[in-house]
Amino acid sequence: MSHHHHQPLKPTPPASKNLPHNVYGVIVGKIDGPLSDADNNHIFIPVRIATGGHAGRYQLAFNTESNQGPAVQYHIHDEPIAMADVPGEEFTTDASLSYHDLGLHQAGFRTVSNGKLRTIVHNSAMNSDLVAAYGFTFSDGSGLHDIHFNNGEKAGSGHANQPNKDGALVFYYLNRSGQTTRRWIFIKFQSQSLP
Repeated sequence: MSHHHHQPLKPTPPASKNLPHNVYGVIVGKIDGPLSDADNNHIFIPVRIATGGHAGRYQLAFNTESNQGPAVQYHIHDEPIAMADVPGEEFTTDASLSYHDLGLHQAGFRTVSNGKLRTIVHNSAMNSDLVAAYGFTFSDGSGLHDIHFNNGEKAGSGHANQPNKDGALVFYYLNRSGQTTRRWIFIKFQSQSLP
């Protein structure tokens, strides 16, 4: 069975290749240009980190469909936060995320249909001040992929479970109408099990 969602096709590579290769981490930056729908399964989000050791422009490859194999399912969570909870622009491997520990359940996920998730991502990105993504770096250090649930694989699936290394996309909206909020977009594949 094809699970090509773990090997995304990438559009023209971004300028920077400063990230460590094939490691889990979180990248936080500002959206730096239009989102690309260059293939049927992903949205590519250009992100810039302004300063620091990983300063540069990177690509986030976020699954919004799955033309082959199991369907993509998603869950959106919006929450108010304090300004102190807004991260600075950076890339770090000092990160962890677990759908189980966050209390996410299968009942909270819906299956993508008619490009709905693609529309949600475009709309969420449009007014955001910062974006964060949890996932694994590309083998050339040019960005992040596997921005989805990285556990719940059935025995024999060919993909190892990665405890505390789940992926998510997070949009930050700073001080809008006196309130700062963030939107989490969690995705998984229909073949993966959550309680």
